[in-house]
Amino acid sequence: MFNVIKAQIYQLSRSISTYIILIVSAAILVLFFAAEGFGSEQLNGSCFAVNSAEMYSECLPMFVMLYTAIICAGDMKDKTMNYEMLSGTKRIYVYCGRIIVSLLVNTLLTVILFAVPTLIISAIYGWGYTVPVSDVILRWVSALLPIMRLTMFYAMVSFIFKSPVLVCALGYVLTFLEMILSLLIQEMFSGKIIPMYCMSFYNMTTLLCPENYGYGFAEEKDIMVVKDLLRTSTALHGMAAGMLGIVIFGVLGYLAFRKKDMG
Repeated sequence: MFNVIKAQIYQLSRSISTYIILIVSAAILVLFFAAEGFGSEQLNGSCFAVNSAEMYSECLPMFVMLYTAIICAGDMKDKTMNYEMLSGTKRIYVYCGRIIVSLLVNTLLTVILFAVPTLIISAIYGWGYTVPVSDVILRWVSALLPIMRLTMFYAMVSFIFKSPVLVCALGYVLTFLEMILSLLIQEMFSGKIIPMYCMSFYNMTTLLCPENYGYGFAEEKDIMVVKDLLRTSTALHGMAAGMLGIVIFGVLGYLAFRKKDMG
């Protein structure tokens, strides 16, 4: 399996799609920086972490979908998987190798997009008082499991449809429908609804985005502060839903992969 993982990493490093996705994600962050306004009195690390949360909850699923589709479905049509299995590599190793690389790449991308911009802003403007560092770290760590669940879901879809284009088309449609459904349910019902943690958009938004803001006083001026720090129960519900999804989609993905003719 190690050889499969190494081959996938090498293939990603030589793929132009890998760098296009990175460039696009970096461009989105730069545009967001510009929108926040460098030099603004309100711009600091904690303020940026809060204000960028909604952008992450909307953009990260798209990047996860693209990378997973490339890794898991990108070489199905050219029979690369067939060659791997014909060379003596067990089918379970071929499957697990691509799953592991997908999880590693998407987790690493998420950590980089979370941490690097926030650290840069904090180094320039300081952290500020909008939200404690501990709350931001808890939100980021909690959101990693939903990211992994999304990875497993798109891996499953990749092994079923065997086409990156179909995976992306279906992913965009499902993401759009899920966003609308999540918003409708939140409008119709008040409070947190535990079954909705199974919906990726709701899960990511709940874990990453604070809802209640208010004014505080620090350094002889009024500042915007977060009033609803992430509760442990909310983090645990989100993480549990992520772990459950990882297991379910992992099993279903392998069942689909095992029965598929890769030719």
